[in-house]
Amino acid sequence: MDTFIYKKSAGITALSASFTDFTYKKHSHQEYAIGVTLRGIQAYHLDGSFQLSHPSGVMLFNPEQAHDGMAYDETGLDYVMLYIDPQLLLEVIEREELVRFSSPVVYDDGLVQNILHLSHAILNDKDEALC
Repeated sequence: MDTFIYKKSAGITALSASFTDFTYKKHSHQEYAIGVTLRGIQAYHLDGSFQLSHPSGVMLFNPEQAHDGMAYDETGLDYVMLYIDPQLLLEVIEREELVRFSSPVVYDDGLVQNILHLSHAILNDKDEALC
């Protein structure tokens, strides 16, 4: 069964997704989209290249960056995503100009843990101050 759970807190939307045979058509987000592949391999086209995010891969999408998405194979895919308004991110990092991610997938255990903690807090209705 395909599952998509969205929740929002503190201006950040969290998505928990699990599917086997689902494909996202080409689309983009107004927000930064930052996520972690939990199980399976996330496959997508981005800026003319084919990307793969393996378990513990951190996917980084800039605002308005068009991409599609699918499970790489029949084993399916579990992942979490955070959708963060560009203004909120700029406030947090104390910058005025939009930041652009230069790499679409990174492997960084500390970053993975931060994304998982925040997505867990939002998806489990923790206090907004914690989020």
